[in-house]
Amino acid sequence: MEGRLSLPGLRPKVLVLDEDQLALELYSRELELDYQVITSNSVPDSRRILREQNLDVLVIEPEVNEDEGWAFLKEIQSIADPPFVILCSVVDERKAGLDQGASLYLVKPVLPHTLHILVDQLIAKRANLSSL
Repeated sequence: MEGRLSLPGLRPKVLVLDEDQLALELYSRELELDYQVITSNSVPDSRRILREQNLDVLVIEPEVNEDEGWAFLKEIQSIADPPFVILCSVVDERKAGLDQGASLYLVKPVLPHTLHILVDQLIAKRANLSSL
């Protein structure tokens, strides 16, 4: 897991993928307090970001682009050392999301502060795993 862990002094990177502009703004405003946040409203753009950036956590609305988020989740799980994924959706498909490799599944509405706490926990878990 060391390959994806951000270097000391650098803020971990979080990608937030959602078609809802308000959700992107709320989540990024909150998460930017502690993280480098990249937002995207499309799966193709998120694929490019995933290739180009060393991401620690992805927050994905799986229903984005008419369910393209689900296919994107499968792609993420196929890469070596995938980042943690939080699925955040208005549709409650927890079992499907967790079965496909999501670290967490949240049903909207999700308070930005709650999302921040959960991202903090995943970042700490990544740091603990890399130190083993």
